[in-house]
Amino acid sequence: MPHAVRIAVVTGASSGIGAAVARRLADDGMTVVAVARRIDRLDAMAADHPHIVAHGADVADRGAVDGLAERLRAQFGRCHLLVNNAGVGGGAFRGPESVDGLLHTMQVNFVGAVHTTAALHDLLVVSAPSQIINVGSVSGKVNPGFIATEGFPQRRLVASRVARLVGAPSDVAAAVADVVVSRARERTVPRWYRPLMALRHVVPPLFWAMTSRTSRARGTRDA
Repeated sequence: MPHAVRIAVVTGASSGIGAAVARRLADDGMTVVAVARRIDRLDAMAADHPHIVAHGADVADRGAVDGLAERLRAQFGRCHLLVNNAGVGGGAFRGPESVDGLLHTMQVNFVGAVHTTAALHDLLVVSAPSQIINVGSVSGKVNPGFIATEGFPQRRLVASRVARLVGAPSDVAAAVADVVVSRARERTVPRWYRPLMALRHVVPPLFWAMTSRTSRARGTRDA
């Protein structure tokens, strides 16, 4: 493989945003190591795209993440881009019964990203200029808003008159591809969410009043 080929790692790549990001980066000419637990889905992606390499691993398992790093060192010797995308949805904290779910969410969404970044640190350093892009949620500050993916809870939005306000995984993939080039520090997707995020910083009480009212209304409708 020519040394000029750039190597990207995308976690949570078996579906939704991760799969869209992996395909977009591969279409842009990068060799993408697609990482997820569901290896059958990754194998299918790799069979369809010559620039995608499947690697089964659970980012919540530190040993599995170390195994990913070992494979990258042996097979490529470098890593130019890490997209920490693996994540699971988390509900509101409602008492002791919520603790196990909250800890699992943190183990995948936060600790998994920390483990992966740490394991690939030396490869990212020797491959400089390199990048780390963290995909999260506006609920936790980082920054896709409503994106219709597998497990997307707000299904009524997709079928309603406000469906145009719900983004697609390809929208996030396009934003990631743009950040790879522009090296922007932060990006919110869909675009209509950006004024709301500005409101969160400038007038926090108004932002939380609006989001609390929306949450209460959604809870009533879902009951």
